[in-house]
Amino acid sequence: MIRVLIADDHNVFVEGIDSLISGALDIKVTERCYTVGSVVDRLSQISVDVVLLDISFPQIEDGLNLCEHITRTYPKTKVVALTMHDDASLIKRVVKKGAKGYLLKNTTKTELLQAIKTVHNEKQYFNETITHILLNEGPKTRKSAAGVGVKPNLTPRESEVLMLMAQGLTTQQMATQLFVSAKAVEFHRSSLLMKFGVPNTALLIKTAMEMQYID
Repeated sequence: MIRVLIADDHNVFVEGIDSLISGALDIKVTERCYTVGSVVDRLSQISVDVVLLDISFPQIEDGLNLCEHITRTYPKTKVVALTMHDDASLIKRVVKKGAKGYLLKNTTKTELLQAIKTVHNEKQYFNETITHILLNEGPKTRKSAAGVGVKPNLTPRESEVLMLMAQGLTTQQMATQLFVSAKAVEFHRSSLLMKFGVPNTALLIKTAMEMQYID
């Protein structure tokens, strides 16, 4: 069993990653940490095989320092950066600090599980997107025949949440209308922000309109 620690200061995102991993037979999330201090404390008391680390934890320098601390103090524990940053220089800095893998937060379940298994087996993991960024010193931009960036794939629930966000509903109003918890709505909202690569709701709605997800 591969024991995983998730280190991220966004509770909803941690829960989402935990739920993705929960179905795996050979991987188990044993720790959730929301502060740098809690990561340091837990690792001093228990053993984990892989740390999924948000490099902006809460600031980039904090995440980088934590990555270095983990890899130097616990060489058997592998670090996979899990972040929204697709900057080549940052990826290289993370690797220099000892991380064995680098994933963007819009990663798929299959890719996440593969990354965990790969680094656990003493190998590095960089998917096609990250490899392209490193080789070309910039984010990969895939184009369709029409010259428009490839649209992100949304789940039916994400599409519903996106439509309601465009209508100006609050988190609680959306939860009530969809018969789900407010926490579930926040998870889908975070997922939408990551998939569209935007930092806030206003830009999410603007981008979604430009891509014709909403009228």
